[in-house]
Amino acid sequence: LKFGSKEGAISYPTESTSVIPQRSVAVQRRNTSELLQRSIAVTAMATPPAGAASPVALGERQPLLSPDQKLGATPTSLLDDEWDSTHYDITKMTSWAVFGMVTGCAWDNYSLWRCTGCAILLSCTVAVIIVFIPHSSLVAPEKVEKMGTFLNVFVGLLLGFFLSSSMNRWYRCVSAFLELLDAVRSMQMQMTALGVTQERTNMLSRYGLLSAWLLHLSLNMEANEGIPDESEEAHGSSAKTKRLWQSLEAKRPGLVLPKEKELLMQHDESYALLWTWVASLIGRMAQNGEIPPMPSPTYGRIVNIVQEAFGSIRDVRALRLIKAPFIYAHTLAVLVHVNNILNAIGFGLVLGLALLQVLGNGKVYNSTSWANICCSLFMQFCFSMVGPLLYLALLEVSVCVAQPFTYQDAKIPACKFLKGLEEDLKNAAAMGDDPPHWEKPCFKTK
Repeated sequence: LKFGSKEGAISYPTESTSVIPQRSVAVQRRNTSELLQRSIAVTAMATPPAGAASPVALGERQPLLSPDQKLGATPTSLLDDEWDSTHYDITKMTSWAVFGMVTGCAWDNYSLWRCTGCAILLSCTVAVIIVFIPHSSLVAPEKVEKMGTFLNVFVGLLLGFFLSSSMNRWYRCVSAFLELLDAVRSMQMQMTALGVTQERTNMLSRYGLLSAWLLHLSLNMEANEGIPDESEEAHGSSAKTKRLWQSLEAKRPGLVLPKEKELLMQHDESYALLWTWVASLIGRMAQNGEIPPMPSPTYGRIVNIVQEAFGSIRDVRALRLIKAPFIYAHTLAVLVHVNNILNAIGFGLVLGLALLQVLGNGKVYNSTSWANICCSLFMQFCFSMVGPLLYLALLEVSVCVAQPFTYQDAKIPACKFLKGLEEDLKNAAAMGDDPPHWEKPCFKTK
């Protein structure tokens, strides 16, 4: 972790100077110099002498953001390139400036305009057929205009329910993922309050951060690009697991030790099994006297944090795997497309009858004025083409929002949350390592 200096710290006035004496300028400079030297030593990952500590303890002295990651292509640059569907100016939604917001909206969708183009092509085909069919002028245009509108209300009601369910699903996914990140922060706060050594605290924070990264990458495995796919299995790890760890090394290197990686690659859901290591480490720390013993309420609170993290992972996985029933989603999609087709046919019939009135001597309409013909075409276009287009857009939005880890337009900004988690862990460690007016706590007596 990168510790900050105390030169810019705020000094709080006290009523009694005898309780907390003020340090001289020379002492402050000496302490500041020692703190800067320790920060440089930690940042450079200075290797301690051989035999001074165990290999695991030596590995834990690596900062969460190593110097190698701060040079060249950093993880921060990768995070900044991710599209954030929640970053927008909501004040523009109440003005006509909303029509200029194209990126990430429902209209920036190829499948939507492809279906609309097919509907327009179908309408033109029907209009041409009507022109060349004999006695087609006997068809009453008022009845034709009502043909494609009987499903509009029913489809709109079903889409409203589906969209509401999809939004609730999206918010639940975000809440579950944020609960996992909050569990990592709470674990670090508990260790700081108990005065646990920096190596142990870093190990727990690193395991929590690694679990969050693995969960994020596994849920977005289909969207990961630039990672070679391998079909063969080696060392007990599947091709999907190998792609997951390759993606982790590409986007967040230096977060796992080689021995830990070798053990975790043997399991597909390693992001959940990491909390088994955390629970085991907590139990060992309780036996060693580094934290309160197992029968104490404090130990129960720490174990409860582990359970909350594991429960949040289970919730995210459930929301990712369990979708809406196929019979419901398929029926709703069929109704939307059938409504679109019927409206396109209805508009094509009205368009063909209007062409007969204009080009020939038909008597389709009571009045042959251009105003009546144009008004009838415009009204039918709004009901039969614009309305179904809006319903199709709502279907696209509902499907995207229902899968927050699949579609880019509604994807959860997990990378932004992970970046904020790393910053919070770094800042909390810096503040907890150097209190302003008191010594660091220590539960284990030296």
